[in-house]
Order: sequence, then C-alpha cells, then structure tokens
Amino acid sequence: MRRLLERFAYFMQGRYGNDALNNFIAVSFLIIWAVNIFVFNFTATIVLDLIMLGLIALMLFRSFSKNINARLLENRRFLKIFNAVKSFFTLNQKKFRERKEFKYIKCPHCKAQLRVKRQKGNHTVRCPRCKSEFKTKI
Repeated sequence: MRRLLERFAYFMQGRYGNDALNNFIAVSFLIIWAVNIFVFNFTATIVLDLIMLGLIALMLFRSFSKNINARLLENRRFLKIFNAVKSFFTLNQKKFRERKEFKYIKCPHCKAQLRVKRQKGNHTVRCPRCKSEFKTKI
C-alpha cells in the first residue's frame, strides 16, 4: 500500500491537484447523484447521467492538469463569486439573529453596512470606513 501511495505522489508531481472549485464540483456531483436516485423519467435520468459524467471529467481534468496557472485563475474567479454569495447569506443570517438588538443601515456615502443599537430616536452615526457622519432615525 505504501508503495502505491509513493507512486501516486510521484505521478502527481507537477500536477495541479485539488482545490475549492474541485470540492464544489464534487459536492454538485453528489447532489445531482442523490436527485438522480429519485427521478423515474428515462430522459431526465440520461440527462442527469451526462451532467454527472461531465462533472467527473471536469474534476479529473482539473486535478491532473499541468497548467497550474490556468487552474489557479479558475479557482480565484470561483472563490471571488463564492465568497460574495457566502458573505451575502452570512450577513443576512446575522441580521436575522440580531434583529431585536441591532439595526443594520447603509452608509449613504460609501454604502458600507453599519450595525447600530436599536434605540428609538434620532441618532448621528459615524461610518468607520469613510469617517462621514449622517443622521438616522431608528
């Protein structure tokens, strides 16, 4: 077993390997596979099988590729989009969890999200990013 692992490690030298985009492709494959189990339409099953085959081929191509710079750029573009979507959902989850104690407002100058204590009345708020002050009513 050890010798087999050594051979695989030698084979992978100079190749790209695994990254966040490959992990996302693998999770997508597993989700489509789970959906495919419950689909009883013959045409839909063939389409899902072809999509799964394409995902596996893409994942293997990216893992064994020797063009490391291209794969890094692909992963960087993916992470830029993925992190934007993730931060959107994280912020909304945080807003919902803290809705009784805090109110989230946007700075009118730099559009930054600011968290202010939920106390009734007129308040002057200073943005920590652009240092501008503005009035808000809570």
